[in-house]
Amino acid sequence: MGITIHYSGKLANLRALPELLITARYFCFQRGWEYSEVDERVIGEVERWTTTDVRNEELSDDETDWTDTTVETSIHPLDDVQRGIVIDPHPESEAVSLVFNQAGELCYYLPTVEKNQYWESKRLFTKTQFAPLETHIAICELLHLIQARHFPELRVNDEGEYFETGDRARLEARFGLLDALMNRVQAALSDEDSDDPLGEAIRGAAEQAEENAEKPRKKKKLNLERGKKIETADPIWHRARGDASAGKN
Repeated sequence: MGITIHYSGKLANLRALPELLITARYFCFQRGWEYSEVDERVIGEVERWTTTDVRNEELSDDETDWTDTTVETSIHPLDDVQRGIVIDPHPESEAVSLVFNQAGELCYYLPTVEKNQYWESKRLFTKTQFAPLETHIAICELLHLIQARHFPELRVNDEGEYFETGDRARLEARFGLLDALMNRVQAALSDEDSDDPLGEAIRGAAEQAEENAEKPRKKKKLNLERGKKIETADPIWHRARGDASAGKN
């Protein structure tokens, strides 16, 4: 839970990547943001997921409201490269990944618990809920800058609505609304005597997931941890040449 910026896209011309990264690095330098370089080859297997829109059977033949979506996953051999930078704009913000695969798509390969196996993500995101408002705004400014100069195909969906509107007051309202909601959830879950319907729904779902869910449920206190960033394990890279090259043999 938290205000998140989603971004995806594919470069129309791979030659734009070096200048895009120069722009991003200079943006980080101006603001004192740390970043790490990515220039790697990834070999193994990848789990990809695809979505298919399914037409609602209750609609008439002349209606075209595709309301249902099915998700399927499949395993594929993987031999790809990743080039770009991963930016750390603030200790309380998730990283911004400007990392591209060999086809020029924004793409991140997340290692699984199995060696040499990865999940593929081409819809990247950065949660900023617990960082200062200025951090969220600056990330939007960075994405606008690279979209305008190098990457017009970049698609961004800002849950704070700042990227689309430039409206700081609206962004503040979105942050405030979510903070109020999380305060309500935290209060409801920390009090086993609370009758808040929202807390009851969350508590019931958590208890159903337990092995003894079939036993009569008893209210209990639950802890809600806020401000925790998603941590991912470092991937086991398989490099083709040296320690930093993503070039293939």
